Amino acid sequence: MPIFDDFIRKDHTPAKPNEAKYSFLNRSARPHFAEVRRLLTEWVSQYPTSERKSLIRSMQTLDDHAFESAFWELYLHEAYRRAGYRVTVHPNVPGSSKHPDFLLDKDESRFYLEAVRANVASGSLAERRRLNDVHTVLEGLAADKFVIRFTYDSIGSRPLATTKLRSQLQQWLASLDPHAVAAEYTADPGHHALPRYPFEADGWRLEFTAVPLRPEAFGKGGRLVCMFGMGRAVGVDNVTPLTRAVDQKANRYGKLDAPLVVAVMANTEYPTRDYEIQQTLYGLSAACPRQASKHPSDLYQDGHWLTRKGWRRGHAPLVITACNLKPWSVAKVQPCLWSTLEAGVSIPLQPRWLAPVSVETPEPTISVAQPIKDLFGLPDDWLSGDAF
Repeated sequence: MPIFDDFIRKDHTPAKPNEAKYSFLNRSARPHFAEVRRLLTEWVSQYPTSERKSLIRSMQTLDDHAFESAFWELYLHEAYRRAGYRVTVHPNVPGSSKHPDFLLDKDESRFYLEAVRANVASGSLAERRRLNDVHTVLEGLAADKFVIRFTYDSIGSRPLATTKLRSQLQQWLASLDPHAVAAEYTADPGHHALPRYPFEADGWRLEFTAVPLRPEAFGKGGRLVCMFGMGRAVGVDNVTPLTRAVDQKANRYGKLDAPLVVAVMANTEYPTRDYEIQQTLYGLSAACPRQASKHPSDLYQDGHWLTRKGWRRGHAPLVITACNLKPWSVAKVQPCLWSTLEAGVSIPLQPRWLAPVSVETPEPTISVAQPIKDLFGLPDDWLSGDAF
């Protein structure tokens, strides 16, 4: 059962707003993504036959969350396999009907591993989809004498009725003189010199900026939207989805006959920083985790391992993190390894491709690891250049 369809691809267009990652990978004729398809197909061929069909179906979904979760499991299986581990997929657990993602064995090291993707809040995800729907509609309009940039100040709670928006935008652009706009911009460069059009309806507040084309490009079509701008300032909270992910997996199986390792793919909307992961695992404190553990009651906020009452979850002593990992970035993203500092806890040996993180100082320090591209046998220039 192949992951991708077998046909001659001729579509070189970029990914569309709200287009599922699998759909884009399956259709794109760009050489970068042909190479990604080749790599994923090779990895799947090493996955146990009995489990392969289920994994492939998860990857073929049009739900990006399910696709990335399945990809993360495939990635971990291949990485540990290449590092010499014996990998059992969905092993039986004594005294439980539940099945962790993997059981890993190598020499004296034996442990279970659970893979999880940190979820984007459902409200934020739905908001982003509604905004991308507007972008998709605008991409269906052809540029004539202008292209537009647009930003947003607020997103309505319901999908925007775009017929009115398209009509008003076209009328506004038709009323502008591209030569006069270009002359004004040349005399006084800056975005403030470009015409703007605010649009408000049903809780939506958008603003469009018209950018004149060169005369030789008039009437030749092309995409109307040249830039999809950022919107209102928002508070970034990556700690909540990370906490939800690691807590859920660590608590799922109770006491096991081997340590549990939780592997988190942190593909959050805004980049996840090392200090956010440290806060998730060791709590929020003015001191480094080692010092904070001596006076845990002084913590401002409990962590996954360290709380105001002391250490917990020694049965799950390691957390693996990979931030912004995509199928086309596997040669660049180096997963990190975080460990509890609780005394007397059994820590299973991990492979060299995981970069150990030290939290002995206020800022976490990441050690050197085996380059991930070397583990996967990828050249230094794998997918070099801008694939998009």
